Amino acid sequence: MNQRIVLLFTLLAVSYVAVQWIGSGKDASVAPAIDVTDIPVEIDGWVGEDVEIRDDTIQVLNAQSFISRIYRNPTGHAISMHVANWTNPNTISAAPHHPEVCFAGAGWLLLDRRTTEFPTARGNVPIELILFQKGQQRVVSGHWFRIGDVTHVDFQGFQNQRSKFWGKKSWPDTTKFLFQLSSPSLKAAEESIKSFASKVADASQLKG
Repeated sequence: MNQRIVLLFTLLAVSYVAVQWIGSGKDASVAPAIDVTDIPVEIDGWVGEDVEIRDDTIQVLNAQSFISRIYRNPTGHAISMHVANWTNPNTISAAPHHPEVCFAGAGWLLLDRRTTEFPTARGNVPIELILFQKGQQRVVSGHWFRIGDVTHVDFQGFQNQRSKFWGKKSWPDTTKFLFQLSSPSLKAAEESIKSFASKVADASQLKG
C-alpha cells in the first residue's frame, strides 16, 4: 500500500467521529436509495480494489454501510474513494469533520480550494476540491455530503439540512462521498475527479 493510500485511510480514522443524538422524538430513518456496498467494482473501465479498514476505524466511523476502494483505469491512473452511509436512528453522523480540519490536524497545509459541480443523469451535484501539501507531497481531495435528496459540501450545509428534521419521527439517510488523488494543482486534478464522481453517482443511481 503506497503512501497516498495510507494517508487517505489514516485521515478517515481522524475525520469520522460518531455524533450523539442531540434531540428527541427521532424513531427511525428513511431507508437509503441504495446500499453503498452495491456501488459496482467496475465502473466504465475503472476497476476497484477493496481496501480493508481497521476495526478501530470502523468503530469510530459508526456507519451502517461503507466502502473503501482504489479504482484504476487501463492507463494506470488511480483514484481513492470512500463512501459511507448512516441510517441508524440513534446516530446522526454525516462525517461532520470537513476535510480541511482532518488534513490540517495531520500536518497538511491547505493551498487552494474551490467548489464546482459535476453532471449526473439526475442533475448537477456540488463538489468541493481542496489542494493540500505536506513536505514535497501534494494531494487533491474532492467531497460532497448528501442528506436525503439534498447535497452540500460543507458542515454548515449539513447543519442547515439536519435542523429541518429536528423533532421529527423519521430522518433521511446521510452519505459522505470522498475522493483523493495525487496532483500538483486543483486544475490538474479537477476533470479527473469530476469525471469519476459522475460515473460513481450514475452507477450508484444516486443524485449525490
